[in-house]
Amino acid sequence: MNQYEVPACIEDELPEIKDELKTVSPVVNVFKTLQCLTGYTRKMIAAHDFKTAKKCFSLAGKIYETGNSVVRNAVENVFVYAFPSMFCRCEETERNRLYALMPMSLYTVYIAQVIKSGI
Repeated sequence: MNQYEVPACIEDELPEIKDELKTVSPVVNVFKTLQCLTGYTRKMIAAHDFKTAKKCFSLAGKIYETGNSVVRNAVENVFVYAFPSMFCRCEETERNRLYALMPMSLYTVYIAQVIKSGI
């Protein structure tokens, strides 16, 4: 999947953020597109809608696993990088539940980021 296919992929899986995706610059910007997905995921987690959060994680995992290097870089640096802010208001049991919902590919990237940062 290339960066031009990402918005359509997200729109197909999550039609409820279609309008938000349309606010992204007409020049396709995969980083801003993933910011939309990240923001929506954050809202679902805050609302304790774990079913939709799982759908978001699965979609991000699919995008990451099938994406070219530009797309993978964007997923790592926007979506995965935002995990701490997504989980900051969660109790430990909720955090553990969310970790369990993540595709292994994203969880592996997240752990690598944590180790690299020295946290």
